[in-house]
Amino acid sequence: MRYLLLLFTVFPLAAEKITLDYAAALKSLAQNNRDLVAARKNLQTAQYTYRGAYAGFLPQLTAGMNYTQGNSATTAQLASQSTKYELYSASLGVSQNIFSGLADYYKIKIARAAAELSEATFHQTAARVQYELKSAWALLQLANKQHELALETQKRRQENMKMISLRFSSGTENKGSLLLAQSYRAQADRDVNQSLRQRTNSETELKRVLNLPQDSEIQISGNTEVRLPPENFALGDAARKTPEYRQASAQELSAEATADASISPFFPTVTASGSLFRQGPDFFPQGDRWSVNVGVSYPLFSGGKDYYALKANNSAFEAAKRNRESIETQRISKLQQALQGF
Repeated sequence: MRYLLLLFTVFPLAAEKITLDYAAALKSLAQNNRDLVAARKNLQTAQYTYRGAYAGFLPQLTAGMNYTQGNSATTAQLASQSTKYELYSASLGVSQNIFSGLADYYKIKIARAAAELSEATFHQTAARVQYELKSAWALLQLANKQHELALETQKRRQENMKMISLRFSSGTENKGSLLLAQSYRAQADRDVNQSLRQRTNSETELKRVLNLPQDSEIQISGNTEVRLPPENFALGDAARKTPEYRQASAQELSAEATADASISPFFPTVTASGSLFRQGPDFFPQGDRWSVNVGVSYPLFSGGKDYYALKANNSAFEAAKRNRESIETQRISKLQQALQGF
């Protein structure tokens, strides 16, 4: 066993070699990229929260069961006699929020806006990591070709230097030509080392994007997919499909719902509840006791916080609206520049 450990220490295992084409890289990106996985989980969280916001419109049911054992301060107990009792109880309760000043309705609206914002953020993250993949893929292909060219140039410089060195030894070439050939060879060696560093940097970036082990070796094949823009390109429609605009639109929707929800404290709330209760010395206890309750409450004065919250949320909604309009014009300008650059 010691010899095997010594062998692995002297001759370490070869690094894992990974061969990828671009389709496999895209699949690996969707499954393994950390940023994309985190954005997908955040989207799922927002979707679950949105579904949970409907709970305010549904009745709430509770059930309970208790067992109690003890004694009471009776005359027999005072006479040093042990008196114990056992008591079982069971209860079932239901409550329903009849009217909450529209707070439950706006909770759903706010949760829907949060879900749309998470969805837009997910698409933005997906677009960013796909761009990072394309960039790293293209740079690695370029680095591989530059390294092959540098090796070929190095070989030619080496052969040329040998030929001139032989001529200089035979007296048919001058010292200047030999020194120049040697400098060309040194420059070729430097270009090979530089191309190796560039390839290493490109491989490191590609491994980061695809969440691959950094000690692995990557061999890629195939080119990235190139799509041409349509002939009839509507900048306004395209701008409203960008993740940045969708984020701003979701933020505006959330601010609008928050501003609308600010009127809830100015309305009364109506609730109803009922309960069924049983208690007795035996299990299961017998004898029903029930109660029904309907309550109405109305806030008369809260020190002005509800009024100023309404004002603040309306201002935030106006700011979100202007921000969405600004994002739309910015996206149109960016798309126009990208189209002209293409």
